[in-house]
Amino acid sequence: MSRPLDGFPALTWKTGRALWRIHRAATGFWWFSADGTGRFDPVDAEGLGACYLAQEPLGAFVEVFRTRLELDEDDVDARRLARVELDRDLRLADVTSRRALRFGITAAVGAGGDYDASQAFASGAAAAGYDGVRWWVRHDPAQRLVGVALFGPAGALLPGASPPPAVSHKLDTRLLEEARRKFGYRVLPRP
Repeated sequence: MSRPLDGFPALTWKTGRALWRIHRAATGFWWFSADGTGRFDPVDAEGLGACYLAQEPLGAFVEVFRTRLELDEDDVDARRLARVELDRDLRLADVTSRRALRFGITAAVGAGGDYDASQAFASGAAAAGYDGVRWWVRHDPAQRLVGVALFGPAGALLPGASPPPAVSHKLDTRLLEEARRKFGYRVLPRP
């Protein structure tokens, strides 16, 4: 990101407000990607990564399963939904704001297939002191679900490390039914 981010639209995510993440049951819920495989990995910010969450459980679901509408029951059973409540306010660079256009940001930053611009933006946002990026989830054609990429030390966090622990549970039938009804996802039973 070559433009300075002074005055870039920000959203304050208030202390105690939930964020959601789907992760594999065999691994922890915190993982800060820094290898360039994630849209908002701050690849130019040494030692930082991005942990991908959503403002609601369905957003986390769509971020994980994307366009794969027929899901193996074993794969669904191997996942957990984590509810995360952070212990401090977060200042997020809000690319969902129309005012982001003044900085050359369009919907492509959260929806395009090329991650270079998104990662450059994330690196600039991290350098400017933002705690993460808020964007429209790519695989929601209605552009109503919102993702949040939080910045933190690259890799996994040890229990008790900041940010605080989350509570994880199996994906419940209400979430699976909502995903089926709104997007057409289907869980295929074991043979």
